[in-house]
Amino acid sequence: MVGNFKIEYVLRPISAPKSASDTGNVIANNVSQSAGEWIYGYTDFDVPGEGEYFLDVTLRDLNKMSTTYDLVYLSHSGDDASNNFLLTQPQSETPLYTNAVGEKENFSLRYKDPAVSKVFVTYYKNTAEAARPPYSLPVASLPVEADSSWIIDLTQTPLLQLPMEGYYRFSVTANSKQGYNVCRFKQDFPKVTTPLALLEPLRYITTKKEYTTLETSTRLKPSIDSFWIATGGSQERARELISAYYGRVEIVNTHFSTWKEGWKTDRGMVYIIYGEPQNVYRTPDSETWVYGQDQSGNTLNFVFNRVTTSGFANDFELERNTAYNVSWITAVDYWKQGQVYRAR
Repeated sequence: MVGNFKIEYVLRPISAPKSASDTGNVIANNVSQSAGEWIYGYTDFDVPGEGEYFLDVTLRDLNKMSTTYDLVYLSHSGDDASNNFLLTQPQSETPLYTNAVGEKENFSLRYKDPAVSKVFVTYYKNTAEAARPPYSLPVASLPVEADSSWIIDLTQTPLLQLPMEGYYRFSVTANSKQGYNVCRFKQDFPKVTTPLALLEPLRYITTKKEYTTLETSTRLKPSIDSFWIATGGSQERARELISAYYGRVEIVNTHFSTWKEGWKTDRGMVYIIYGEPQNVYRTPDSETWVYGQDQSGNTLNFVFNRVTTSGFANDFELERNTAYNVSWITAVDYWKQGQVYRAR
């Protein structure tokens, strides 16, 4: 199997998103013996100075003649800018393309200046709650306080592990609000395998009483199975619902996780309940998800604005509106009636 791709990029300042600081392209190809194999590579580009940037990236599959687009954020301000750090496989130069690591997963951390070995670690417990329904009124976020902090020497600890669930900020400056954030979530994340991981995303399609009954059950897994069988009306239908619902949970855990699991985020909530949008329009500051055909007059739009204060480039917050009430109730009712909901 031959992989053949062309990657085109435009580097733009967030403060002037229509201007280009650098442009370029690179061809990536590989001859592989098996499907699903990663193609690794790198390219250099010029960043003109300190600041916040984004890469406007176009990936062209030259075999399938298909094209995908994405925005990659670059923090390039100060010693603790996130782009000064690189999370890699253990004692390797191969990057880990995620900000979340497993319970017992070893990894290495590199800093742009190899002479710098002392790194400050700040730990935050995972106390995040699930996203509120899209029709609910906005609630001001409370400041998050660090649980603990310590110092590590990268020359003495080339292999790192995250012992506690939560997120960790690595910086080379004491008490810095910047740095590189790495998360550690529950067992098997982003997959959904444990009874607790199966339970928690049900918040979106259960009443408070139903959820409490499941949560306090002494036999959690059988109780969850019974919930889905009752919802679907049969074991076969329950299996279809479980596959669709938790399949979406795994997708959002993989793509939308920030300082909290992807299923808890606003984008995760919308994706789980409504399904994949027909179109997504991105700017450096926002994403607009469109359900239905553009210009049809019947579209359902969700606007997510990027949160710049959390330290996670992938952190987006929904513009909530009471007008979503009817569509939300309709979608949840579909699930409750044993049907996989896909907004069209």
